[in-house]
Amino acid sequence: MNDIGKKVKDLRKYWKMTQEELSEGICSQAMISTIEKNENVYISAQLLYEISERLGVTIDYFFQDDTKTPTYNYVQETCNQINELIRKRCYSEAYDIVKIEKNNPQFTNVKHLKQYILWREAICVNYLKNDKETAEKLYDQALSLSKTSAKNYSVREIEILISKAILFNEQGRYVEADELYSKIIEYAKKSPALTNNVIFINIYYNAARNASLMKAFKKAYTLCEQGILTCNKDQSLFMLGYLYYLKGQVKFKLDGKFSEEMLRLYREALWVFEKNGDEKSFKYVSRKIKKVSYKI
Repeated sequence: MNDIGKKVKDLRKYWKMTQEELSEGICSQAMISTIEKNENVYISAQLLYEISERLGVTIDYFFQDDTKTPTYNYVQETCNQINELIRKRCYSEAYDIVKIEKNNPQFTNVKHLKQYILWREAICVNYLKNDKETAEKLYDQALSLSKTSAKNYSVREIEILISKAILFNEQGRYVEADELYSKIIEYAKKSPALTNNVIFINIYYNAARNASLMKAFKKAYTLCEQGILTCNKDQSLFMLGYLYYLKGQVKFKLDGKFSEEMLRLYREALWVFEKNGDEKSFKYVSRKIKKVSYKI
């Protein structure tokens, strides 16, 4: 029993789920708390099965010796590998893994993991084949596997919705993307499990970029400010350079002219790109600064 409680807690934290999210539709939050505290409580096979399904493992996982069973470690390492490849935009390599694992019972028999594979497949199909129609269907299939309600999205579901909003943006469906971003921001702010500000920063940048493309410049400016504020609060340089640069572009659109404030924002972006070692962006913004300086 002690091992079960510890494994439940470790898995829940790994997937960034709250006790409430884990228990929803299965049992009470108090029951999850009791199990994790290793208190003397009877856990039925049905209850443990439902908990295991939500956590993305088979029920056997809770009774296995960690030193003898690599199943969970394999799944975790596979997900980490796919994540890293997509982060580096190595979509072909990521897709090769996804195509193999989508037929692996360790993924297909567990809704949480099947949802993950569908999400990653959608991203690969979009950027490798430019098949946006299939990608959208895959995103919707992934979201259909959700166990949360429309008012209670998990971190994973929020990430899938972000990917779908980006897809809308790429298709020029700016209004649909804007509506979805507004919902995503609302869901994200209410989610007790979403403590990773990187996701918030990503939301604000992409929402601001979409708002700018639909010429909603005041909204885009506000979203940039929220993204920059989140970066500064978290002492993070992630996307900060892009947020400063986009804010500078939007400032020009709002004013209808080049300004010292626009130049300041570009210089802030330049500083961040230099700190991050982003040579390509650094050179690009350097050229922009020279042009703006000449015209002020």
